[in-house]
Amino acid sequence: MPHNLTVQVLDSDGDPKQGVSVKIIIDGILSGGSLEAFTDDDGHAEFETAGDYESYRKLNIYVRGQSFGPYHIDGGSYTVQLE
Repeated sequence: MPHNLTVQVLDSDGDPKQGVSVKIIIDGILSGGSLEAFTDDDGHAEFETAGDYESYRKLNIYVRGQSFGPYHIDGGSYTVQLE
């Protein structure tokens, strides 16, 4: 079953960032993957994974050259704050 993931991006003041590219890298040598989306007006980027990612799989989030994680893929909703 696919995982629905949401990332909210906040600036250093805690305000949502609109139109920012967010990339998720899912761990796995042969079966990993990446997803990319842009944030909406509220700073949210939404993703849906392929159906074969186990809940224990880890992911990292990349925004504007900054890395966040690793997180477990079953977390579903993540908030990152830029420096």
